[in-house]
Amino acid sequence: MSQWNQVQQLEIKFLEQVDQFYDDNFPMEIRHLLAQWIENQDWEAASNNETMATILLQNLLIQLDEQLGRVSKEKNLLLIHNLKRIRKVLQGKFHGNPMHVAVVISNCLREERRILAAANMPVQGPLEKSLQSSSVSERQRNVEHKVAAIKNSVQMTEQDTKYLEDLQDEFDYRYKTIQTMDQGDKNSALMNQEVLTLQEMLNSLDFKRKEALSKMTQIVNETDLLMNSMLVEELQDWKRRQQIACIGGPLHSGLDQLQNW
Repeated sequence: MSQWNQVQQLEIKFLEQVDQFYDDNFPMEIRHLLAQWIENQDWEAASNNETMATILLQNLLIQLDEQLGRVSKEKNLLLIHNLKRIRKVLQGKFHGNPMHVAVVISNCLREERRILAAANMPVQGPLEKSLQSSSVSERQRNVEHKVAAIKNSVQMTEQDTKYLEDLQDEFDYRYKTIQTMDQGDKNSALMNQEVLTLQEMLNSLDFKRKEALSKMTQIVNETDLLMNSMLVEELQDWKRRQQIACIGGPLHSGLDQLQNW
């Protein structure tokens, strides 16, 4: 049974976690339609290999086009509209940096496995079940979701930085090439075109640097907010549970969860 089929058989409380995660990361419609193909690709490896990521992105769009052809024959107007919109969004979002899509899908698959593992934990006794239920609060689920989102943002920012470095290297090489040209060549039409290209690259570099800095600032702010609100509150609850345990109450530290975060 495919991983996606297992996900679809989860209880509603786990399905809500899946829905919340996909809502912010990757279109669930594509995950459903291309379930087997997506699971057969090595997205983890592609997240660190631009050539492999480029091929996978191209193949993803091809797979999506094939699905569009199929639903067009079925005259499913709503699905056709949604798939065309999703294809346009995917191509626009990931075309300049295909490793992004590999990072996103890899994280989605990993999150699915985590949720499946949590759903398949052995059934506990009444007391253990009560204690476990009390610890898995709405706040903790929010923390898990925000931590996963921050990790995803960090990975995507790392890919942005790598792309910037490559673009800067290309600019430096082309600029130095111009400097070594003969004076006569510097007045040619080809030279003028190269100068325009370099100016466009410089503008793109400036824009992408500011964009990357803005994303980094947002990550820092989100991390500070998480640390100063949810995690601090969770740590205070953990301390209270230890104090209760010291006077004879049930021992349920929940420290593993804090360490994972």
